[in-house]
Amino acid sequence: MTEITREAVLEVLTQVIEPNKQQSLVALGMIDFVSVCDNSVKVDLIFPSTDYPQRDQVLQAAREAIQALPDVKLTTVGISLKTPAATPAFQRPANKPTAPVAGKQLLPNIKNVIAVSSGKGGVGKTSVSVNLACALTQLGYKVGIVDADIYGPNVPLMMGLRHAKITGESPEGKPLPPENHDVKVMSVAFLIKEEQPVVWRGPLLDRIIRQFLSDFEWGELDFLLVDLPPGTGDAQLTIMQGASLAGAIIVTTPQEVALHDSRKGLAMFTGQNIPCLGIIENMSYFECDHGQRYEIFGHGGGREAAEKLGVPFLGEIPIVVEQRERADLGQPMVIAAPDSKQAAVFREVAEGVVANLRRVQEQNKVAAHV
Repeated sequence: MTEITREAVLEVLTQVIEPNKQQSLVALGMIDFVSVCDNSVKVDLIFPSTDYPQRDQVLQAAREAIQALPDVKLTTVGISLKTPAATPAFQRPANKPTAPVAGKQLLPNIKNVIAVSSGKGGVGKTSVSVNLACALTQLGYKVGIVDADIYGPNVPLMMGLRHAKITGESPEGKPLPPENHDVKVMSVAFLIKEEQPVVWRGPLLDRIIRQFLSDFEWGELDFLLVDLPPGTGDAQLTIMQGASLAGAIIVTTPQEVALHDSRKGLAMFTGQNIPCLGIIENMSYFECDHGQRYEIFGHGGGREAAEKLGVPFLGEIPIVVEQRERADLGQPMVIAAPDSKQAAVFREVAEGVVANLRRVQEQNKVAAHV
């Protein structure tokens, strides 16, 4: 039996054309949700309005496209009560979209603080963080990153800020975070020599993270991503207690040892009533130049864990040599190679994060009125 993937579903949906604008459903941002489990496919589409006249026609076309996939079982195509994105995901919008706003805010000008976490080291969490941040800017949002991995601050290197220093000040006298690729960044790497180790106890670590959050002039941001260190320690406690998190993202690799630790991280956030916006399976597979696919660390563990834990699955990010090379040069893939498959996956992940955050906040609004 041929295994159907989320990517295969999206590929066939690129062939389904919306009759009015004569563009694909994918290009128009009309795909809200795709789930594949044991070759059963569920897709939710977003329509321009509740009285959209071609609704049945588009639903049927999407259903037939999916059913044409080999070995497909059940196909469910539903409707999401939302409005679609105004532009394709691979284009930067002319006007900034409206970002969801968390119920509690760290600072008046920061709408959403999101933790990017992993249960263990070595899963590529920082690489995911910087590409996700850049993908969000390409969607039109204003974004910053706090590098909370104090003992291994690699965000500046991957963001092309390796030799940056804190030089500017706001009119109020607050220091300005360095910026590159339209993303503002704060890291302990800006405060120490490049080869200097950070040998600090917990209280000092707690203090420096709080200063990063509150003592710098971030300006107006739609999203402030916090790149956390691995595990469930002091930095995580500081962020959860002091940053009014809108949600958390879990980065894992497919093998069981990484998934086991990721479950602990998820339990940490849910124990503090912080919603999980999704799980990302990094290093999902490697595809050689001849098209042969190798699942070095296994495959599908992230999706399976998300389904068992009842949280969204954001996507599978393959291993690509170019991404490692670009990271060393301070060039995130979504910036350096925007037309690559890798960049497209990161943009899908970014769209999923925004959509899931909106969904969580809508659910909170409904619950508040019950």
